[in-house]
Amino acid sequence: MSSHYNELSPSDYHRKRVNLGKLIFLALVILLAFSFLLGLSVGAIDIPLSNVIEILLNSNPSGNIYAKILSDVRLPRVIATLFIGAALATSGVSLQTLFRNQLAEPYILGISSGALLGVSIIVALGVSYQPLGPYTMTFMAFFGAFFTTLLVFTISKAFGLRPVSVLLIGLAFSFLLSSMVTFLQYLALKDIHVIFSWMMGSFSAIHWSHVQIMAVIVPLGLFLLFIKVKDLNAILLGEEYAKQLGVDIKKLTQYLIIIVAILVSVSVASAGIIGFVGLVIPHIARLLLGYDNKFLMPASALIGASFLALSDALSRTIIRPSELPIGVVTSMIGAPLFIYLLLKRGRGG
Repeated sequence: MSSHYNELSPSDYHRKRVNLGKLIFLALVILLAFSFLLGLSVGAIDIPLSNVIEILLNSNPSGNIYAKILSDVRLPRVIATLFIGAALATSGVSLQTLFRNQLAEPYILGISSGALLGVSIIVALGVSYQPLGPYTMTFMAFFGAFFTTLLVFTISKAFGLRPVSVLLIGLAFSFLLSSMVTFLQYLALKDIHVIFSWMMGSFSAIHWSHVQIMAVIVPLGLFLLFIKVKDLNAILLGEEYAKQLGVDIKKLTQYLIIIVAILVSVSVASAGIIGFVGLVIPHIARLLLGYDNKFLMPASALIGASFLALSDALSRTIIRPSELPIGVVTSMIGAPLFIYLLLKRGRGG
């Protein structure tokens, strides 16, 4: 294959690469559609695919049990997996490029620990303490995640907002907040299962209200990341080269941290902590399409959305009628896959 490409002229090689890229994106779109329909079809009660399509195409479906399950449970849940999968994967690409570290992932800024601390505070006060009703824990998770990011950002300013400094300060906050969560777990032994459910992630509590928020924030956040692909591509060649091209590293770091923090905060507040999506998916996308963020970002969004939808479908079928936490499934799939990708990259030099 490589010798064949070596014989091509630059224009022919470019054309073949473009055509291959189009085919890959077409396959990813088909995978996304398949993941969406499969997620709607399987669960504690399987719904035949023909019924799923019929209900989706019918603007006024009859009040049968399948339509009720789809409209009240499956649709908001599956749509949420698509939004969160795309948000985490694209955030992972942005941070890995910014830090020039392919082990970076969206939770590395202490965001997940902050969200978990917010939930743990409410649980320690008593699960019955719900000043905002059913949205109390969601709000506290979002507040904890976003407040932690602001602290990391503020302290990082003293170090000139250098990407490496932000990374290290974020890690320090992760350890600090994790120890605080552990302390609160001892204070809330009776309701410790609530904290564990957030730690392992779950889509079981997703409602249309969550989807409505994500439908505004996630597409806007993805768009704001996509428009920075040229600056991110410049960083791939080094900070000094990026500066020569007019990229303000400090402003870009500030910009990306804020957007990623919002995307991840909404994700964690809605479904808890879901590991490996933001870490592994960018690596898969790079294997398919290379390092150009113009293609890498949208490909990561499509793969991340499909991966999380399929993982959620699997979590509902392995031990049904019960379900596994989504974080368990993504870790079971993501960890071996990540090891394989590292070994493959290592053998390739």
